[in-house]
Amino acid sequence: MDEPSSRTLDVGGVRTHLLEAGEGRPVVLLHGGAWGECARTAWWTAVPALASAGHRVIAPDWLGFGGTAKIVDFADRAGRMLAHLARLLEVLGVDEADVVGLSMGGSHLLRDQTSESPLLNVRRMVLVSAGGPPVSGAAREALMDFDGTAESMRDQIRLAFDDRVWAQDEDMVAARMEAALAPGAYEAFASLGLRAPGAVPPPLGDPFDYARVKVPTLVTAGDRDRLKPAGFAEEVARAIPDARLEIFPGCGHCPQLEAADAWNTAVLAFLDKETL
Repeated sequence: MDEPSSRTLDVGGVRTHLLEAGEGRPVVLLHGGAWGECARTAWWTAVPALASAGHRVIAPDWLGFGGTAKIVDFADRAGRMLAHLARLLEVLGVDEADVVGLSMGGSHLLRDQTSESPLLNVRRMVLVSAGGPPVSGAAREALMDFDGTAESMRDQIRLAFDDRVWAQDEDMVAARMEAALAPGAYEAFASLGLRAPGAVPPPLGDPFDYARVKVPTLVTAGDRDRLKPAGFAEEVARAIPDARLEIFPGCGHCPQLEAADAWNTAVLAFLDKETL
């Protein structure tokens, strides 16, 4: 398999880290937003698999995560992140790409693709545990509850994976800890809990007008996701025009890792199919 290279670019004055591998039609992988998530911890199986199948794979760290600068826009966090991503792709010479979004990454991708003027020129879109109502209530509280210890990180991993063996993977725990405790990372993530006095919380319903999606879409999810309501992926797939759906049995919130071979196969079949 093609092993990824790691590099850091200056994108409009912002330190930006990404993983890259392969050549061919670009595929951009957008990681989720949990403690310690970054391109390395989310896509370490997907990057070499997609690259070996003839794709140029680009997996950036979002603003505030991984090796990218810990910048938070409190007026429009997601908007700033998307604008930075669009600028990164411009710097890389990527005009059009297939884009895969995991959890928060998928939510930001949906925000862009259901807007009146999308920033990203997407050929095909893959959602991973994304869409539907946002994580809320007890699940959100548990996701925010990280105290900087290895045992606390194991609790975070248990939330995201169905098989508890993942929380005993020392390499996984160490990689997530390194990303979560990088300078500025803890503060950037913890700022999600800040709200101005008197500010009204956002509504808990699904925020997207899926009828606006104009690109072929594959919706993927695990059938044992503890962070999303049962049946959310089926509802998202029904709402997006002509979307396809792949449910991976025995998987939690990260089927791209828990069912890596099956997930890679399904995604490649979708991206490489001549017509949809």
